[in-house]
Amino acid sequence: MKTKIQIGLFGISLLAFCSGGFAADFKIATADYHKIVGDYYKTIQAVTLISNKFVERDNQLKAMNDSLKQSEDDWRQAEAKAEDQAVSADQRAQYKTLVKDIEVTLRFQSQSITTFSNRTQLQLEDQWGRNLKDLTTEIRAVMEATAKKQGYTLVLDRTGLTLTGNPLVLYASGENDLTLALLTELNSTPPPPPPPPNHPGPPRSPNQPVHQHPPSARPRRQTPALHTHARSQMIGRIRLFGVAVS
Repeated sequence: MKTKIQIGLFGISLLAFCSGGFAADFKIATADYHKIVGDYYKTIQAVTLISNKFVERDNQLKAMNDSLKQSEDDWRQAEAKAEDQAVSADQRAQYKTLVKDIEVTLRFQSQSITTFSNRTQLQLEDQWGRNLKDLTTEIRAVMEATAKKQGYTLVLDRTGLTLTGNPLVLYASGENDLTLALLTELNSTPPPPPPPPNHPGPPRSPNQPVHQHPPSARPRRQTPALHTHARSQMIGRIRLFGVAVS
């Protein structure tokens, strides 16, 4: 890849400087592609949408983990009662049955959390990938039309890097930079009005088997960690295109 880039740049330089007739028609422009993508109003809308979906996902996971934690506390309480010699034999037998029932619930809840986390992570990553592909297609189409209209033969991304991490464009005067023109064209169509505010109720976890248990003070136990690493990964990808996400 690096060799191809070097050969391409060498070929451009050779044609530009050694072919007098061609050099007059060969015009190079630059553009800040990261800024264009990041400041395009459709990108901002897409980032907001995907971020809100991650918030919804985290809320659902929290509700599911809270339910799992409650079941764990119930299990510990029932297990303690099943071994308590202070209660009758019949009660201990009832508690032992309850322990087995709660263990079934725990396995179901744990598997549900894992399945939901993995499924939603893949869905959100796929959605962002499709959104980014559509945005790139739109931006490239506008860039191509603008470059042709202004008579440019080639447009280089002045924020691009080579495989060694060095700038692809080592110097540009800025006179032929299309960043502002492209953003003006892309944002010429005003975005649609935002949807009316929606105030949904508290997130609900999927239906789980319900067990009755004796009321008593329950020992506290650490809640399993939420699966929020996917949102961090997604934000990292979004930031590659110059979009600030909090």
